[in-house]
Amino acid sequence: LIDFHGAHDHQLLFSEERHIGVLDQLTDFGSVAQQYRESYQKYLQFKKELSLLQLMSVSREHDIDLLSHQVKELEEVPLNVESYQKICEEQVRINNAEKLYAHASSLLQILEGEDGSLSDIVRKSFSPLRSLTQVDAKTAIFEQYLNNIQDNSEQLLSELRDYLDRLSFDPAEAAEVSRKFDLYDDIKRKYGPSLDDAANFFAQAKEKYRLLLNFAENDAQLREKLDDAKKELKKIALKLTAARIKSAALLKETIEMELKDLGIDHVSFEARITPDEFHASGCDKVIFYISPNAGEDLKPLAEIVSSGEAARLMLALKKALIKVDPIPVLIFDEIDAQIGGRLGTITGKKLKELSQTRQVILITHLPQIASFADCHF
Repeated sequence: LIDFHGAHDHQLLFSEERHIGVLDQLTDFGSVAQQYRESYQKYLQFKKELSLLQLMSVSREHDIDLLSHQVKELEEVPLNVESYQKICEEQVRINNAEKLYAHASSLLQILEGEDGSLSDIVRKSFSPLRSLTQVDAKTAIFEQYLNNIQDNSEQLLSELRDYLDRLSFDPAEAAEVSRKFDLYDDIKRKYGPSLDDAANFFAQAKEKYRLLLNFAENDAQLREKLDDAKKELKKIALKLTAARIKSAALLKETIEMELKDLGIDHVSFEARITPDEFHASGCDKVIFYISPNAGEDLKPLAEIVSSGEAARLMLALKKALIKVDPIPVLIFDEIDAQIGGRLGTITGKKLKELSQTRQVILITHLPQIASFADCHF
C-alpha cells in the first residue's frame, strides 16, 4: 500500500532480495514467464519425489518387510463398506443361529398348522367363494384376493424353509466369516478409523512398496526425469536472463539520467545480474550497484548510499518504474538533504510528475519543493 522513504527507511533499496522484483517490473517476459513457472513446478515435483525416495532408502530393508506385511493384510478383504456390512450381517446370523432357528421353526409350524398349511386353507376357500359369486357377482373380486394370498403364502413357506436350511452353517464357512469379521476390526483399528482411511493407506503403502522393491530402477528413472526437467528449465531461464539484461541496460540509462538531474552528477548505476540456483523467478540474482562519485568503483547500493542520496535514488527509481509500479502511496522524508536552490526546483518538478499517478506525501524544509504541492500542512 505504501512505500516509506526516510533517513533510515528504504526497504526496497536496501533489501537485495527485492532488487530482482524491481527489475522484473520493467521487463516484458511475454509468455516465457508462464512457461518457466510450469517447468519449475515440474522440476520441483521430480526433486521432491527423488528426495523422498532417497529418504525411504535409508530404512529400505525394514520398510520393505513392514510394507509387505501391511499390503498382504489389507489385500485379504475388499476395503469397501458394502463388503464389510455383508460380513457383519453374516456374523450376526452366525452368532444368533440357534435363536434364529427357533423363531423361524415356530413361524413355519404355525403356518403349516395341524389342520393344514396356510396354502391348504386358502385352497379350500375357493369352493365356497365360487358359490358366493354365482349368487352375487360383486364378490368376484374376492377371488383375486385369494389368488394373491395363495401365491404369497406358497412363496413365504418356500423361502422360510430355504432360510431354515441356510441357518445350518458349515463350521468351516462360519470360521471364515468370523476370521474376516475380526480382520476388518483389526484393519479399522490399525489403519482407520474408517474403511476409506484404510483404503487410502493401502494405496499409499502399495505405491511405496513398489518404489522400494524396484528402488534402483525407480531411482534411475527419477534422476533421468529430473535431469531432463533441469535442462528444459535452464533453457527457459536463459530467456528470462536475456530479457533482464535488456531491462538492466534501460534501467541503468534511466536512473543515471534522473540522478544527474537531481544533482548527483558523476553517478554510475548498474543492475548486476549473476547466476543463481533455480528459484521461482529464474536462475538469476540481481543486485543494484552504484558509484555516486567519479573514479569510485561500483559497490552494492545498500552499503554506500547516504540518506539524502537514498531518497533521491528512490525518486529516480520511482520515475523509472512509474508505468509498472503498483504501490499507490509514496512518502518521502528528508529528500531535500544536501540540496537547495535550482536543484530543489528540479526535485519538486519530478515529485509533481510522480503525483500525476500516485499519492505523494512529503516532509521538506525547502520552499522550492513545497511550492509544487497541492496541499500544505
